[in-house]
Amino acid sequence: MKRGFLAVLALTAIVANSAIAADTPVKAPPKVAVDVYDWSGIYIGAGVGVAWTQPHRFYPNLPLVGLPPTTFASNGTDGVYDIFGGAQWQFGQWLAGVEADYIAGFNRMKSSVSVSPPEPFTHLASTTKITDLWMVGPRLGAAWNRFMAYGTGGYAAARLAGSYSCADTGIPVLPGPGACSAVFGAVRNLDFGGTTWNDGWFFGAGLEYMAFRSQAADVILGADYRHFQVDSKVAFVCDFAHCGPTTHQNFSQEARGDMVTVRLTLKTNGWGIWTQKP
Repeated sequence: MKRGFLAVLALTAIVANSAIAADTPVKAPPKVAVDVYDWSGIYIGAGVGVAWTQPHRFYPNLPLVGLPPTTFASNGTDGVYDIFGGAQWQFGQWLAGVEADYIAGFNRMKSSVSVSPPEPFTHLASTTKITDLWMVGPRLGAAWNRFMAYGTGGYAAARLAGSYSCADTGIPVLPGPGACSAVFGAVRNLDFGGTTWNDGWFFGAGLEYMAFRSQAADVILGADYRHFQVDSKVAFVCDFAHCGPTTHQNFSQEARGDMVTVRLTLKTNGWGIWTQKP
């Protein structure tokens, strides 16, 4: 009987302790802070890539020599470099900012096309160089921690240098019969060309990845696509008093193109440094 009483007493103590433990609140484990990258800040960078360009040259006065008004389009491919800078702000997952770019070709984005017809000599070509290209505009994006995708667009401007050259040698010449022969050697540095500053627009998109963080700046790798187009502008006008019966050579020029670059960006650590999300 004594053993039975002790067994009942032990069972009662176990049940009581279990009830007390069940009523005791369980303390939740502490939440661990997760680093989420802040894409806000000021940045600068440089890129390299390739551009496909298509300048257009329009001759409105060809009816003076019995030909219809004609547009010649040349196509060029060139390596390019891009120097850029901007600022952006992050709002939750979304970003808004502004960026300015200066883009130039390693071969000045040069392209040529034969201008025969209308000229009765097959070696003469119209040559156009896009010597400077500027872009500035907003960019809007969405971020997923270290990744960010964006779209952009805005104002573009380019300096176009139009001239004539020999299609087989690339030497600048004055247009006319036999322009690419030895007879015209004394005037090879002359041409009925012109340089214009053309306004236009661009749009594009890109993807970036924050690869490395330091106290000085964050290192960001990216790829960028741009399409640009600049409007037509009169490049060469030659009246009868100055050029004689050659006013059919008057022309205007415009250009468009596409480019893809890979970019390296250095950005400040946000407007603060990092944000913390629970």
